[in-house]
Amino acid sequence: MNKIYTLLIILVLGCVSCGDFLEEDSQTLSYVTSVEDLDELLVGSGYLQNARGTYYTMTWLEVMDDDTQQKLTGTHSALVNFVYVAPFFKWTDYPWDDDYPNRIGGNKTWARLYESIEIANLILGDVERFREEDDYARVKGEAYFIRAYCYFYLTNIWGHPYDAKTSNEKLGVPIKLTDYVEVKGFARSTVEECYQQILSDARQAIYYLNGITPVTSYRAGENAARVLLAKTALYMGDWNTVVNQCDSIFNSPKGLGLIDFNTTTQTVYSGTSSSSYNVLIRSNSSSEAIFAGGFCTSGVAQITTNLSYAASPELLALYDEENDLRYSSGKNSYFFQYNNGYYASHRLVGASKLPGNSLVFSEVYLNKAEALALLGRESEAISTLQDMRGKRMSDAGTINETGEGLIKFIRNERRRELCGAGQRWFDLRRYAVHPTYPEKTTITHDYYEWDNGTAVLKKTYVLGEYPEDGGWLLPMPSYALESNEGELEDNVRPDREN
Repeated sequence: MNKIYTLLIILVLGCVSCGDFLEEDSQTLSYVTSVEDLDELLVGSGYLQNARGTYYTMTWLEVMDDDTQQKLTGTHSALVNFVYVAPFFKWTDYPWDDDYPNRIGGNKTWARLYESIEIANLILGDVERFREEDDYARVKGEAYFIRAYCYFYLTNIWGHPYDAKTSNEKLGVPIKLTDYVEVKGFARSTVEECYQQILSDARQAIYYLNGITPVTSYRAGENAARVLLAKTALYMGDWNTVVNQCDSIFNSPKGLGLIDFNTTTQTVYSGTSSSSYNVLIRSNSSSEAIFAGGFCTSGVAQITTNLSYAASPELLALYDEENDLRYSSGKNSYFFQYNNGYYASHRLVGASKLPGNSLVFSEVYLNKAEALALLGRESEAISTLQDMRGKRMSDAGTINETGEGLIKFIRNERRRELCGAGQRWFDLRRYAVHPTYPEKTTITHDYYEWDNGTAVLKKTYVLGEYPEDGGWLLPMPSYALESNEGELEDNVRPDREN
């Protein structure tokens, strides 16, 4: 395009009657005359945390895995509020709430991610006009990052997990890279095609964001792009790329650093000390925050502040209570708020500015350790892991495991460290198809409802192993299916209500 006179703000994927992949909305920005105009578009519509008041934190990811249980004591409202995420907790055949798309559990996540992709496409289609301007490279790099980031989440929510043996056959999500509306239905690309697109965009982001450290973690810089590339490579089994990208971050951390629990104060959620870890774990200004991928509004706090769901006994049992500062039985700790017998992650309690769909520094340690172990560089893997554990424990002890035992230890450490960070569901999916140490999981959730002041067990739901149980992939929102002229193949989940 020679010049964009009108920038389309894309709101819904495939929602028009003629089957257009993207719907045009009446909101416009006219006469783009500089890279600053494109930068404003990035801030206003490209990044998820500026999503005009709707929920794009994907909080429902937290209730599908084995780290979560319902909280059955305390206020009546806590159990009632759980209804918003209950369909995900039960892995129902269609968990989206079409009647309230802006609410937690609403169906707008698909559309919102594709909206950001379309904004990135628009910017990439027009930014070359301003290549002589100072911020040309940065804006272009951020657009590439946004597109890679959104396709990563789309593929891992609606696509199959990456398995090199089947990636050219299994379905991911539709890929659209053009900056104009196409009047046709769009089919799903393969998992391989989706991952290759993510890799390409992440590498382009690294190139154009070279040396850039954003003034706020709400914007992506070079290290955010490197973390995203390392994460994608980890899911694909490319261990060398993981190590190389993590080393690049460690060699140029640009202000990043793990917070040492041995020297950092702990406070309850209601505390106001900005230096306490219980506050910092939710803060986009923390030295552990690489990229704050979304914004958690008060609507999310309605679910989590009342502790309507909490950490599962299986998760809590993984912590060494004597030495691990992340968890303490019967009281608040650095990772958990204690309430009436239940523990809620500080990442999830209240309005977090560093929600689950973010990139954090501790993940760099875990990604590198896992890749090193799978490359046979076990002593280096243990050293990397202990560097992180030394900041989380009063005594990190020794790690003597090797081979599969070491991988299991790293997976458990990842579960301990990243609980409440939107990672576990994706990890369980990739473990099921792991090229070296596959580990399939069955999850059981007891579901309760409020009956005359008492929590009553209604049903125990079971998610079987991938791929036999279709519950490991979410179904497409109804609007996407209805408007893509039959091109969009759905994910079929079993009916668990009967």
